[in-house]
Amino acid sequence: MTAVVAGQSDRQRLDRSFRPSSSHIASPTNSGYFLPRSLPRSLHDSPEEQAVNGFFQDFVLFPRHPYSKRGFLDCLLPLYQNTRHDSLLSLATTAIALAILGGSPSLAHYRQLAHSYFGKALVKTSRAIRDPVESVKDETLMSVLLLSFYERVLATEEAKNISGVHDTGAVALVKHRGKENGKSEVSARLLLAVQTQVVEHCIQTSSPFGKTSADLDSLRPDAFENAASRLTSLSARLSDLTAYAYPILRNMQQFPSKDQLMGILNYAGDVEARLSTWPDSVPFDWHWTRSHTFDSLSSHESRLYVYNRRVDIYHDIWVASIWNSYRGTMLMIQYLTLQTLGMLNPPPLSPIAYKIVSAINKVQELADDICGSVPFNLGTKTFGGPGDRSEVRYPDDGIHKPSSDYRKSAAGLGGWFIMEPLKVASKAICLREGQQDWILKQIERIQRIYTIKNPIDNPTNAMPSPHCPGGR
Repeated sequence: MTAVVAGQSDRQRLDRSFRPSSSHIASPTNSGYFLPRSLPRSLHDSPEEQAVNGFFQDFVLFPRHPYSKRGFLDCLLPLYQNTRHDSLLSLATTAIALAILGGSPSLAHYRQLAHSYFGKALVKTSRAIRDPVESVKDETLMSVLLLSFYERVLATEEAKNISGVHDTGAVALVKHRGKENGKSEVSARLLLAVQTQVVEHCIQTSSPFGKTSADLDSLRPDAFENAASRLTSLSARLSDLTAYAYPILRNMQQFPSKDQLMGILNYAGDVEARLSTWPDSVPFDWHWTRSHTFDSLSSHESRLYVYNRRVDIYHDIWVASIWNSYRGTMLMIQYLTLQTLGMLNPPPLSPIAYKIVSAINKVQELADDICGSVPFNLGTKTFGGPGDRSEVRYPDDGIHKPSSDYRKSAAGLGGWFIMEPLKVASKAICLREGQQDWILKQIERIQRIYTIKNPIDNPTNAMPSPHCPGGR
């Protein structure tokens, strides 16, 4: 692997992104041994080993559709197996594993232990990005993505600020690595994960993606493209749209001119038209089907877990997540369109007035699709953290029972994946009566399941989320 020496500007960006802060450095722990460099075994004695084992079992070791890969967790195991117990990657993995395990009220004290490992990982990251050999390794980039994941999981005010810095640092690190160091499948998937994460951050903050998109696209191997990566590239245009439109629409000093408003409408229409081509490009087995296995729920249970008797099932939890990422992006385009049309104040029965009706109908359809995926993501789970529980019911196709892999992936990731799409849908003011309240109750359910005390809340402009930590 050729070592690429970063230019001074890249070095400065990397240093700023990964310079450890004294607030992150906690007292070291006495545990000096981590999980063996093999598949995680059964429960171990130390909190670190228990956490890492649970993290792999609940978040990493799942089969998934090859065209849905745009996250980074599925790349973790082969890298983790070959790293030392005191390496940067091991520290970063232990930090996020402890943070997740510490989400359980009975294990809340693990969060302080996680903070200690996070601080130590930051110190090692700062050293690694200055080293001409370590800075181009996949293990270093994976560690940076895990540290960003850590901050998103904790969802504190501090994390809101730092996660954007880590996104910037990840881009600088990818540029520093260059195309020569990104030819392997793992390297290409890590690059796509960085691109996805930055797109989501730009959308959340209404920042232009602009040149960053071209820079990252130029580093990606020509043959590496799938349905998930195409959606990322198409969604990037939304960040440029909002970065252009919101300063005009939110200018309290000067009302936008008609030409400005029409310019925004045309821009939004172009972004929507391009994004609308994406569903036609997905594999056939990505299309969802209706399930009737929840029809036996009592009326009370049905109101809790199902909206409008709609229960959809998907190929897997990641495919459902990518569909909801598409829907969330389309919803934000419709919100922007409706805001712009409202400011134009068109006369009734005019062509522009009909666009309002069209946008409202699209919002309702997209919100219904998101709500229809909630049972697939959450089942009947109401508490208990990421682990699977036998008493929790999940929908099926009426022929095959839900597989163990699906149940575990839904229990571990379903809430994280559906949270941001639900938050985006909850901002619609034109839904049918009662739907918004149902959506808000689902968000509260997710917060209760995962013990999310202060979720990042920027749904007006916001993914995943995925994005949603890392697994998309």
